[in-house]
Formats: sequence, structure tokens, C-alpha cells
Amino acid sequence: MGFSDNAMSAILLCSYLGIDGSDGLKPLSLGEWNGFLDKLSEAGLEPGAVLGMDTAGLGRLQLSEESAERIRKLAARGGSVAFVLSELAGKGVGAVTSFDADYPKLVRQRLQKKMPPVLFYAGNIQLANKIGIGVVGSRNVDEDGMEFTKRLAEKAASEKLMLYSGGARGVDTISESTALNAGGGVVSYLADSLLSRIKKKEVLNNILQERLLLFSDVKPDAGFSAARAMNRNKYIYASSYAAFVVSADYNKGGTWNGATEAMRNRWTKTMVWNHKEYDGNQKLIEAGGRAYELSEEKLYDVITRKDGQEYVQMDLFHMN
Repeated sequence: MGFSDNAMSAILLCSYLGIDGSDGLKPLSLGEWNGFLDKLSEAGLEPGAVLGMDTAGLGRLQLSEESAERIRKLAARGGSVAFVLSELAGKGVGAVTSFDADYPKLVRQRLQKKMPPVLFYAGNIQLANKIGIGVVGSRNVDEDGMEFTKRLAEKAASEKLMLYSGGARGVDTISESTALNAGGGVVSYLADSLLSRIKKKEVLNNILQERLLLFSDVKPDAGFSAARAMNRNKYIYASSYAAFVVSADYNKGGTWNGATEAMRNRWTKTMVWNHKEYDGNQKLIEAGGRAYELSEEKLYDVITRKDGQEYVQMDLFHMN
């Protein structure tokens, strides 16, 4: 895939591709990137303009000498980064930036300045623009939670709704494997190595059948980090027409924090399984989460019911 100058600037300035850390060079953080975009906008420039700038030119953007030199060094990696991108493509991994038409529409619309500038992926990226539900919950879910998760994922698959989750042990993997086994589609935002994940035979088969799409917001060989685990919650909520919380610990853990953040920002409907014995779930409902229990009502009707939430028009998931 060819990249526009704007897209290439995002990859060069915001990713660790081609950086070995030996000289202390680091890509821009999300906050630094947004600040740089603001300075470019004030100067009437597109992000791609950075590719041809020297330190003096960057300095005219009201950047410090240190920041200008850092950005110049990051932008000068074009040749080595192009080589790495080609290598990744040979392994089945692509990159999409916030400047590309294929970037997930709801993530762009809802997260805005919180959206990742670059996403690496394996699979058919169009799956990320299908109507679907998010599924989140504890790694240590009990039998009741497992059963609810399976039934929810099967219901989503039967209605051709995409399932968005995070590939973690527990609720995530149960929901994803159930949906795939039921003939559904899955988009998974990973907090560990994308390259390691696609080496698994079953994962690769589902990708080749265009039923599984994997995303990583950092370079594809990066391992797990707690920060990535929290970020993926944003992407799951933003991608879905409604996110379903299966099990949450009260006032602690990634599921609780992700749900409360999503409710504060009103990224999507936050549906919470109304299980009386899950204290965290009950507290989320008290905080504004919508109590949910499986019923005969279609999930599609639940998640698309008008309530002031604006949606980008998307399609249901269909196997080719």
C-alpha cells in the first residue's frame, strides 16, 4: 500500500518503527502529536510538509530547537521505515493512519484527539466498519459469567453483528472464540504482540477467511503493557454501537476504569449485565450504565435504538 505524505508523517513521527533506542530518539506521544498538528494548522500547513523541512524550517513553527531537531530526526527515517513497512506487509501486517479513508470510522468520529494516529493490523480492515457490539469483562470470570458471555456472542453472530473485544484471557477470548465458532466476525484490539498472535494457525485461518481482524496501536512486535491494555478499552467502546460489560470489579481494574471512562465521554451505549451478585456491575448501573439481561429482543434493536447517540452508517457482517 502506498502512503500519502500526511500518512507517512504520522507513521514517522508517532511509531517506533526503525527506532532501536540507542540514540535516545523517541516518537511523539499522542499529546505531543496533537500539539504539533495544532502548530501546523496555525501555519496553514499539512502534516506531510514536515517531510521536507530542515531544523530551521521546523523552528519557524514556534518549536523549541530541541523539539525541532527531534522531529527532523524522526522524519528523516523515511527509507528505513519504508523497508520495515514492506517487511511487515510480507508477513501480512498493514498500517493505517488517521489520514487514511480505511481508518475505522467510529474510532475517528468518537475519539477525535484521543484516537491513535497509527494502527497496525492483520486481516480485512473493512471489518472494522461493520455494525457490532463490544464485549469486555474480567480475566477471572466465573461460570455464570462464562455462560452469559457465550450466549451473548452466539446471539451477536446469529444476527451478523461484529464482535469487538481485546483478546485478553477470560471474557475477551471466550466471546471471540464463541463468535468465530458460531460463524461470526471478530475485531480484536490487542495489548500484546500482533506478530506473535498471527503465527497461531487458528488465528491465521480466521484472518484468511476474513472473519478476524487484529489491531495494535504500537509496533507489531511490541509485548504487553498496562498502558496498552487501558488504551484498547477506548478502541473497543468507540468501535461498537454498544459495549456490554460482563463482569467488573468495583472501583478497580481495567474493566471498571474502561467502562467509567466510556460513560464519562459518552462514546457509546454502555450495557451492563444485571447480575445481582456482581457488585461492580451493580455500581456501574448506579453510575449510569444500562442494565441488560439476555432476552428474545434482537441485539440489533437494543444497540440501534435512538437515544441521542449519533452513528456513522455501517453494514452488517456477511461472509463472502
